[in-house]
Amino acid sequence: MRKLTTLVLVFMCGVVMQSSAQDVHFSQFYESPLTLNPALCGVYNGQVMAEVNYRSQWASVAGTGAGFNTMAATVQLHNIMKKWTKGYLSPGLSFYNDKSGDASIGITEINFSLASGIFLSEKSSLAGGLQAGWSQHSINLAGLSWDNQYINGQYEPAASSGETSIGNSFSYADFSAGLSYSYGVGQTNMTSNDQFKANVGAAIFHVNQPEMSYYGQSGAGTKLYMRYVAHGYVDYGIANSNIGLVPCFVLYEQGPAQEIDLGLKIRYALKQESKYTGINKGSAIDVGGYYRVGDAAIVLTQIEWANYAFGFSYDFNTSALTPASSGRGGFELSLRFINPNPFLSSGTRAMF
Repeated sequence: MRKLTTLVLVFMCGVVMQSSAQDVHFSQFYESPLTLNPALCGVYNGQVMAEVNYRSQWASVAGTGAGFNTMAATVQLHNIMKKWTKGYLSPGLSFYNDKSGDASIGITEINFSLASGIFLSEKSSLAGGLQAGWSQHSINLAGLSWDNQYINGQYEPAASSGETSIGNSFSYADFSAGLSYSYGVGQTNMTSNDQFKANVGAAIFHVNQPEMSYYGQSGAGTKLYMRYVAHGYVDYGIANSNIGLVPCFVLYEQGPAQEIDLGLKIRYALKQESKYTGINKGSAIDVGGYYRVGDAAIVLTQIEWANYAFGFSYDFNTSALTPASSGRGGFELSLRFINPNPFLSSGTRAMF
């Protein structure tokens, strides 16, 4: 009975997270900008940015290899219109793959994003972004068992499942859009640490509400809910110190489900970049925590060194699944590369 209850809880969580809730999402949400808001494409100090993310959760409940495993990758160009001095045009390409459970329920999606920003002043900019993509959902039916396969109380894997109309996959086109506002004041000098940066934005994903059904059905109950996102952060440097404070939040709404994440990171600058000799590389470390309301407490850290940033976070489950998970949620990794070195442009990091 305990095993059955655990499986039911995992299944319920999987249904919520994969269909009617927040799609694929990350605890380090600003480290996966194009799944957060298409308008964030190009919002960083540099010309090229590439990032990969990996998340694994619920293995403590479902068993090793049967949890939720998500991988994402992104590459962006800040501006492809060099002669446009009043704004920028930024393309981006993103990919993610998600698999969960013994049935390897999977989502593979590739998206092209295009964002354009206008400089409202030397300190602020407004950007709009569009995203178009293709998504495929798949399932491994060999990993499932059905009522028809239990004969006289015994499981017969060779018996027909009776589910003749279910397919192994389906796909659809997907479209999204968003807006983003950024404000920033740089450091007075290389060591003053008195910068102030802020970003807020809103986005709508799945604006075309594509049909999604393994049975090839359409109509009521098969459309993917639109996902509404609101987000923001502030990067505040404490003047004449090595410390910065970075509070942030994100709100997702999709159909009947809602998610709110909020928290704070503390940033400590370890070393400033040497602009002239290049011998000293800029570096910093972040530590902090977020809270996903009603679901998880998140601890995280990030190390930045020159062009690179590596982040690690862990979710401690606080929801109704806690008895089965023993509080264990999942871990997440992020690796980011920006060129040119963002420490040279502002004495701080590129974005978040």
